[in-house]
Amino acid sequence: MTVLAVIDGYRLTGPAKQVLAAIGPGLGADVRLAVFQRPRSATPLIVAARRLAPVCTIRDRFAGDPCAVAQLLRHGRAADVDLVQTHGYKPNVLMSVLAGRLRRPWIAFLHGETHENAKVRLYYRLERLAVRRASRVVVMSHAMAAQAIRLGVPSEKIRVIHNACVPGPLDLERPPEEPPLVGIVGRLSPEKGVDIGLEVYTAVRRRVPSARLIVAGEGPERQRLHAHARRLDVADSVTWLGYRDDLDDVYGRMSVLLVPSRTEGLPNVALEAFAHGIPVVAAAVGGLPEVIAHRYNGFLVSPGDNASMVEHVVSLLEDRTLRNRLGVHGRRHVELMFSLPARRAALRALYAELGV
Repeated sequence: MTVLAVIDGYRLTGPAKQVLAAIGPGLGADVRLAVFQRPRSATPLIVAARRLAPVCTIRDRFAGDPCAVAQLLRHGRAADVDLVQTHGYKPNVLMSVLAGRLRRPWIAFLHGETHENAKVRLYYRLERLAVRRASRVVVMSHAMAAQAIRLGVPSEKIRVIHNACVPGPLDLERPPEEPPLVGIVGRLSPEKGVDIGLEVYTAVRRRVPSARLIVAGEGPERQRLHAHARRLDVADSVTWLGYRDDLDDVYGRMSVLLVPSRTEGLPNVALEAFAHGIPVVAAAVGGLPEVIAHRYNGFLVSPGDNASMVEHVVSLLEDRTLRNRLGVHGRRHVELMFSLPARRAALRALYAELGV
């Protein structure tokens, strides 16, 4: 069986990581990747994809390029393609236009939404309408499934398949972090709540003056967030790492991961932190309660309860034994519940459900 996986993007983002990670033994299918490409040279996403599977590029000269639509249809209707799956709002919306001509089962994946401006919000509204035409709609968490149903996606089409993570080496004997580092990893956009994270960190630093904050990620809020850090008078103790493709090194340096998001699907960053034995303090939004067991592998707080978030971060910075215990539990949780074999098995079962 051959699956055509259609993805868009420039860098190797969280959704793209999940698409590529699922390729391999146990999936029960050969995967061919169709990747939109606007610049002439290969993007970092295309370079990474080519290491794992055959890649066909869809030349996308401008928004709404009709040639890109024609290329997508041609790839989807190739004689050896048995099933098409799409990832991201552009592939999902375009495939909905072509669904009647595709003559193949189509699985639409919803990886979550961003809300930085009116144009992007419109794109995601269109995506919610588009995926109703798909044979199945895959979401990353039960919270996302409930939201999709509220927004009109037929419940009988929805399947929950959690993200997966591959744990690397774990070193609990590393020396105590000096200075202790709080980390935020994610896109610098409103839904990720990095502004909230800066406010929490400001209060943490009053209690633990040696604490420092590292922020890994890029996005449209970058300048506003830098200005916010200056207003809070913590700019000199915040390190902005920008986009990083060496996150293993970033996680290896931090004591605690802070996830102050306003909305979420099922964030890779929580799984990645657990895979490195790092406890997580997070807002209880989206799929995060499906990943974090309060007081077992991290701490969950009600959205807006910054004071509790501060208390939990401080307790972890001050108590290495607690930090290690929650970190070990988090890693075990990832190994048992969010493994690549489990994700591949769920995808394989979905393909069989569609008769391919």
